[in-house]
Formats: sequence, C-alpha cells, structure tokens
Amino acid sequence: MDERSKVVVATVLGAVAGGLWGYLYLTDSGRRLRGQLEPRIDDFVGEVRRMRRTVEKARAAADETWHTLNELAAGESRWQGSPERVAR
Repeated sequence: MDERSKVVVATVLGAVAGGLWGYLYLTDSGRRLRGQLEPRIDDFVGEVRRMRRTVEKARAAADETWHTLNELAAGESRWQGSPERVAR
C-alpha cells in the first residue's frame, strides 16, 4: 500500500469514527442507543474479566501440576538408583 492509499484509508476511517461519535453523542436516537449498549458492554467486560481469572487459575493449576510431575520424576529416578532399591 503506497503512502497516498494510507492517507485515504486514514481519512475515511477518521470520518467514519467522527460520524459515529457525532451520532452517538449529538442525537437523541444516538443517546438512546448508547443507553441500550452501555449495560451490554459492561456485562461483556465483566465476562471477559471472569474469563481472564478462570484462565489464570487454570494456568496456575497447570504450572503446579508440571512442577509436581517434575518433582515426582526426579524423585523416582533417585529412588530407582538408590542402593536400597538395588539390594532388594
């Protein structure tokens, strides 16, 4: 994409964003729409936060599992090579 195309795309996106902002904040129907959207957006943000906490908990559990498995594997290899194990 050449420089001129980038300028045109940026201009169009800016005009669309400005038009949308104007509609939402300067018209009665835009205010009503904002009133309907804001609670839904808040709900969505809350769900994303809950999902993030769930993923963090799952990640911590997985890390703990790997740590425990590594400890068990290291202990098993020490146990198998111990003189007590060989003598039995």
